[in-house]
Amino acid sequence: MATLLAVLALTAGTGGWLLTDRDSAPAAEHRATRPTVTVEQGALRQSIQLTGTLGYGSPRTVTGTGDGIVTWLPSAGVTVARGRQLYRVDDAPVVLFYGDLPLYRELAEPAPPEKPADDAPPPPPAQPQHGNDVDLVARNLAELGFYDGATEDATYSGSLVSAVRAWQSAQDEEPTGVLGPGNVLVSTGAVRVDSLTAQVGDPAATAVLSVTTTARVLTLDLAETDTTDVVPGRKVRVTLGDGTVVRTKVQHVGKPTPSDDGRPATVPVLVRPTRVGSLAGAESGPVTAVLVTAARHDVRYVPVTALLALAGGGYALERPDGTLVPVEIGMVADGEVEVDGIEAGASVVVAQ
Repeated sequence: MATLLAVLALTAGTGGWLLTDRDSAPAAEHRATRPTVTVEQGALRQSIQLTGTLGYGSPRTVTGTGDGIVTWLPSAGVTVARGRQLYRVDDAPVVLFYGDLPLYRELAEPAPPEKPADDAPPPPPAQPQHGNDVDLVARNLAELGFYDGATEDATYSGSLVSAVRAWQSAQDEEPTGVLGPGNVLVSTGAVRVDSLTAQVGDPAATAVLSVTTTARVLTLDLAETDTTDVVPGRKVRVTLGDGTVVRTKVQHVGKPTPSDDGRPATVPVLVRPTRVGSLAGAESGPVTAVLVTAARHDVRYVPVTALLALAGGGYALERPDGTLVPVEIGMVADGEVEVDGIEAGASVVVAQ
């Protein structure tokens, strides 16, 4: 019988082999007691084990403006939608509007021109304000049911100012028709209060609170050295804290974040469930995940401990009767190795 060596371990990724002698001429009675396995046929997958968090994404700090005093704050964890107050300053609400830019100036109806002196020509009338901020106010008041005029190229006058006054009255506020950065916080959608920074009685022009989106967010921590095979659309199987398995796909790969303790940098990977509602009712907290980096389908495979490295080169499997079957090897994953040259279902010897 050919001289051979038994493979004890195969390290995926390095291709390293740890070999030991296997008896090349076992006694017949010894053969009958040696453990065997069946050559399987199916899929092999190389994967990375990850940890992560189910939460609401990165919080955003809300900083107030003006000279007022904070007089009311919400509780952490509450959700605030369009038209609802986020906090109060001088007992007046700071209300949430939806949009892509903040209010950056005070909006007010044009003041009437002053009466000219005797025999002087009248001054030209003041022009109403217009711009993206005016359109934002018009769109939000239209969605709240206070305005039915133009929401593009709108002017801050006439029906729009009347709508602002009506909305202010509905808020139990003085209907001045004036609106500024201290009255409205703009966000792309509803927000969830993450934490409070200020206290009642603090100046308004300070960091008041932090908010997040209301959508659940799954973020995984990936070692920077493992990012090569991670691209948007790749499938990831996530296990939540209660054991529920959620199938997701990579949505976004972030930038490396250096570690404070000298460990390798990690990269945040945002994944999204493939089925709507998969995260409904799930508690925030740590999660684990399996990211498949490579796969081979419909292949034959055996445990790496079944492989024999022949002294003359190459590899073989041993049948229970001692016959050696030369094989070609392929992918290695989770202690299994792809083999070609032997039929599926065959029994082969494994190292004890």
